[in-house]
Amino acid sequence: MKQYILSSFISKFGGGNKAAVVFDDIGLNEKDMKAIARYNNFSETAFISIKESCYPDFKIRYFTPEEEVDICGHAALASFFILYKLGYLEKEEAYHLTKAGKLKAIKREDIFYIQMKEPEIVGFADAGDIEKITTLKEQDIITDINGKISIVSTGLKDAIIEVGSMQALKDMSIKKEEMIAFCRSKNIVGAHVVSRETIEKDSDFSCRNFAPAVGIDEESATGTSNASLIYYIKTMAKEKIEKTSFKIEQGYFMDSPSNIFVYADEKTKTEIYVGGRAQILESQELSC
Repeated sequence: MKQYILSSFISKFGGGNKAAVVFDDIGLNEKDMKAIARYNNFSETAFISIKESCYPDFKIRYFTPEEEVDICGHAALASFFILYKLGYLEKEEAYHLTKAGKLKAIKREDIFYIQMKEPEIVGFADAGDIEKITTLKEQDIITDINGKISIVSTGLKDAIIEVGSMQALKDMSIKKEEMIAFCRSKNIVGAHVVSRETIEKDSDFSCRNFAPAVGIDEESATGTSNASLIYYIKTMAKEKIEKTSFKIEQGYFMDSPSNIFVYADEKTKTEIYVGGRAQILESQELSC
């Protein structure tokens, strides 16, 4: 059984976010998948069921070191990048069958775009809650149109926290135990903190993502949370942006500079696609 280690959402500086992709040709059970994901200790490990997959549909399950999740942007990108490299994709469009539903993957030149689950606002928090779980102060936080912090899901639930400056984004830190308790009380994965000030001139946003409740103190590149960010910007932000394509930078304060490209298709209902580049770091043989 083959496992590939990839870095997704790489930028011109390298960076990206590591994920493992397992080509499961023996029918692993959930216990085995959890054990492999825990051993890998990446933020996500994807398992492609070879027996249950046939182009254009690929059955994929996603595990953090702690638990299974419905979908993961950077692990999905890694999965379709390696499927393409190994010749499993007959055309530049396919689908992954996930616990979040049947979602599309599209290759455009050297970028794969992965469809996220239909976006929705699933709850709210108070700015005071954010002060309790981070070092951010009231003057740093920009609330949504309702004076709240929106919780958004495109497959995973994140609190979207907009801050007023790059300095606030760079200097902030989380209060780990308080954040874990907060995330569990709201039944969310983590917090996505965002600034409209950026490091690269052609970026639209700079962000940081924290999910200690699922074993990820900070993540260098995320798909679902950035999809949720763009839905928030279009629906709940005080200052909305009407364009459809965005470039987002993440991981710059972790020495892993990453670029995430997000496209919002609004022709009928809002569909959010998360895109990026990936590279293969190594391949391994697994035995169970």
